[in-house]
Amino acid sequence: MGRPSRVIAVVSGLTAAVVIASTVLTYWFGNRLVRIHVREELRREVIGRLDQLISTLKDAETGQRGFIITGEERYLQPYNEAVAGLPREIEKLNGLEKIGITASEVRAISDLIQQKLGELRATVELRRSGGFDAAAPVIQANVGEQIMDQLRAGIGRLQSKQSAALQADSQLSSEATRTRTDVFILTAGINIIFLAWAYQRIARSIKERDSALAQSYRRGRELEQQKDLLAVTLASIGDCVLVTDKDGRVTFMNRVAEEVTGWTLPDACGRPTSDVFRILNEHTRETVENPVDKVMKHGVIVGLANHTVLVRKDGSEIPIDDSGAPIRDRDGTFRGVVLVFRDFSEHKRTEHELRVAKETAETANKAKDQFLAMLSHELRTPLTPVLATLNLWEASEDVPAPLHSDVQMLRRSIELEARIIDDLLDLTRIARGMLSFSPENTDVHALIEFLVGLSQSEFQNKHLKIALHLNAPQSNVYTDASRLQQVLWNILRNAVKFTDIGGRVMIATANDGHGNIDIAVTDTGIGMTEETMSKLFIPFEQADPTRNRHYGGLGLGMAISNALVDLLKGKLSARSEGLGRGSTFTVSFPATEAAAQPTEPDSGPKVSRDKVKLLLVEDHLDTARALVRLLENRGYKIESVPNVETGLQAVEREQFDLILCDLGLPDGTGIDFIQTVRKSHKTPAIALTGFGMQQDVERAEGAGFDAHLTKPVNLQKLEATIWKLLNARQ
Repeated sequence: MGRPSRVIAVVSGLTAAVVIASTVLTYWFGNRLVRIHVREELRREVIGRLDQLISTLKDAETGQRGFIITGEERYLQPYNEAVAGLPREIEKLNGLEKIGITASEVRAISDLIQQKLGELRATVELRRSGGFDAAAPVIQANVGEQIMDQLRAGIGRLQSKQSAALQADSQLSSEATRTRTDVFILTAGINIIFLAWAYQRIARSIKERDSALAQSYRRGRELEQQKDLLAVTLASIGDCVLVTDKDGRVTFMNRVAEEVTGWTLPDACGRPTSDVFRILNEHTRETVENPVDKVMKHGVIVGLANHTVLVRKDGSEIPIDDSGAPIRDRDGTFRGVVLVFRDFSEHKRTEHELRVAKETAETANKAKDQFLAMLSHELRTPLTPVLATLNLWEASEDVPAPLHSDVQMLRRSIELEARIIDDLLDLTRIARGMLSFSPENTDVHALIEFLVGLSQSEFQNKHLKIALHLNAPQSNVYTDASRLQQVLWNILRNAVKFTDIGGRVMIATANDGHGNIDIAVTDTGIGMTEETMSKLFIPFEQADPTRNRHYGGLGLGMAISNALVDLLKGKLSARSEGLGRGSTFTVSFPATEAAAQPTEPDSGPKVSRDKVKLLLVEDHLDTARALVRLLENRGYKIESVPNVETGLQAVEREQFDLILCDLGLPDGTGIDFIQTVRKSHKTPAIALTGFGMQQDVERAEGAGFDAHLTKPVNLQKLEATIWKLLNARQ
């Protein structure tokens, strides 16, 4: 007689332990996911605050420059608003140690902002007291620009760190969500199986007790006590539990099930399960087959499909997830069904939060592209008049002959500066698969000799010995020449940078037995460890920051080079025997015969330059003045206007052979201008702009421009494009 009681007690204890353990486990994983979400939102907020700091400083700088140029106090409004708002912006960054922003970093940003505000206030006071001539020298000293560069760099580092941490948190969030779902399914299945087993064991024990004590009132009372114990056990479970008899009528509901369904046990007892547990598909609104009916029909454990909602007694709906299992005696006799279900609202909210997070990330990505486009424009614009002036001096006979090589060196340096800007933008183009190529037959040996000539001053400055072993009989490849030059230049620049004074750099070419040309650049520099080589092709990665800080660099060159070589169907590899033992970088491409080089169409002038009338629409005064001088010196007739309105007036007043137009103009855009022009004129037009993202090119050509050139533009490329368009009209 004591054995059934012990069985029931043990089963009840085990059931309670399993239920409590599964509840604690589910709660722990859910709470972990919430903490990750909170940390993600905080990181996004910090990135936004850092963006707002830069934006506010730019507003202050814009107001200061407007006041200094005009002397009118009304231009100081954005400056005053920015000065008033900056303390609040800085204050918002305090206390963020828990996400990796230290108080020292905040103080560093705050100190730079105070320096910038001090510079702005000083120039404003100088303008007020001494006029434009007093303030202009201070601005031209570029102190404010240097401070802004430090601010951008400091804030950029914080944003990069937070973006990387946000990406890691997002990945962790996804993994945590999957883990929580897996844990829920696992614990629900274990609970169902354990409940079914417990019910069977307890029911069997009750049956044994009932048989043993059938003649005794005391035995009857003990049987009732065991039934009560079963009810208490089921009632203590954290999930909703509903038990039916073999006909599918409700015999038991725990308190959680009563709260979720809106039915009390007295009201539900004896009713068909479909009355108490009515479920619909949340999208189609069609009735879903009741899991109790499925269990009775198939005799196996079943679960609901996704997107199921429970219609409560009052008509309201909640999303649920459930499983049902059959209850059988020892001999296999079917006795009923146990149904376990739970409110799935929290899971739905999590899914919604994930969708919102994804949309937020996409919005941030668009904002990043916009920022890169603006950064490109702001960096390129001041280079344009410099390059144009250097091209003019290079062609001028007034420049003394000894200075020609210096002018050429300056021009090459400006063009290389533009190349560095393109490196930054190439990362975005490569990541989004928007990098364009123009393959042509290219002589690798000529390209190497050109790059070596370009680097002579650097070799001489460090007293490096350069050796060329250009031994490949087949030295031509069919690829994008400018991109191959970019790859080789990055490798050669690294070799020079990481080789100490008096070292050696060797460039060798050879053809392998598979029709390829191998280009190997070997140096006697600092060498690389295995850890360095493992991170060599990862953007912004520097395996030894302390060591590499001595040499500088953004950590982009090799990452971009590797991606470019892959896209060009080549191979880039690196090897080193260790620190202090130099490095070798090898680039391989399929070789072609020199005779296979395609001929280029004639793009030279078919008419005299002095018969060509050009219209330049450019609001940047230095750029406009330099381009006008350069093109006039080449023999063109050219008229320059500063905005959309004067450009349209010029087009209506006079007939031009070709139009050069900036995209960013004070009273509109170059897109607005060309769309208006195209309504009545077919004059060839070139978009000449600092906006060089792929979408900028597509938007310009889609609006009506015949070509798109990015500032600072090479003179030869500009003239080739001009005559290509002019010749196409004839």
